[in-house]
Amino acid sequence: MDFSKCPFYGLKRKRDLNVIIKVKTKNRNAFNLQYKPYIEKIPKRRLIEAPKEGIKTIQKRIKKQFDLIEFPNNVFSGIKGRSYIDNAYYHIESNYFLKMDLSKFFPNTCREKIYNFYHNKLKVSSDIASILTDLSSVDITNIMSTEVKNFIAEKGIRYTNHLPSGSPISSILSYLANVDMFDELNRLAKNNNCIVSFYVDDIIFSSKHKIPNTLVQKAKRIIIKYGQIVNEDKTKTYMTNDYKKITGCVIKNHELFIPNKTRYKIAKLLKQECYTQNEINSILGLINNAHLFDRSKYNDLQQKIKNNSFKKLKM
Repeated sequence: MDFSKCPFYGLKRKRDLNVIIKVKTKNRNAFNLQYKPYIEKIPKRRLIEAPKEGIKTIQKRIKKQFDLIEFPNNVFSGIKGRSYIDNAYYHIESNYFLKMDLSKFFPNTCREKIYNFYHNKLKVSSDIASILTDLSSVDITNIMSTEVKNFIAEKGIRYTNHLPSGSPISSILSYLANVDMFDELNRLAKNNNCIVSFYVDDIIFSSKHKIPNTLVQKAKRIIIKYGQIVNEDKTKTYMTNDYKKITGCVIKNHELFIPNKTRYKIAKLLKQECYTQNEINSILGLINNAHLFDRSKYNDLQQKIKNNSFKKLKM
């Protein structure tokens, strides 16, 4: 990858960095206090470290600089103009699939990896790399509740200073801070006549021909070498006639299907006798989501709603 298009590339002076991110970097240590880690319980228990508005604004400015980098066409992790649906479409012509998932991906992307990206890939000076790393990571060592501390111990999270979940910068930086690992997985795919795509912690290999059995073990060895963990429960292979579940999408026979979750939500709402305006808006939103997969579905229902001929509203 060519990182030279990023405005951070080669920066040596703090005042030049301050102009780009519009913050006095001497105050950066205070930003760590703008996180309040907690454990989200629905749909599953996970650590959330969403930044407050001050640091979030700065992270959006940092991400804006990353958007100027030209990313490979098989990377969908927080890339502007690319989505989880584009990730699925990337594999639409394939017959055989291998789906892998990285466990605790953000917590395992530790401060050192983030610093190395800024210093070694963007070629910034060590002090600027340190500043950008402070602004891009969270150290929860001294801001953990008892619940968070117990969760970290239970899940075996190794680093308390890492890439934060819930941050606008984390998806794209998760790729950049682990770019050497992803590059090696890309070479592995090419050497085995496969294609591969990356969507945050999801890694999808696919091919028109059967994927070699050895590829799984080779991919695992690469991932482990770079300090990440494979979620064995979510490692899955799909054959030609299978319904292939790829980052929230379903592929079969080279077609993308509307996810069952979207169909179910629409069907459940349509069982009602009447609707509030918010419920009608929900149906329209679900139809718009369905149209990302199949433009031929739900058109009559959509038109009926738009013509105000749908069922009477609740009072």
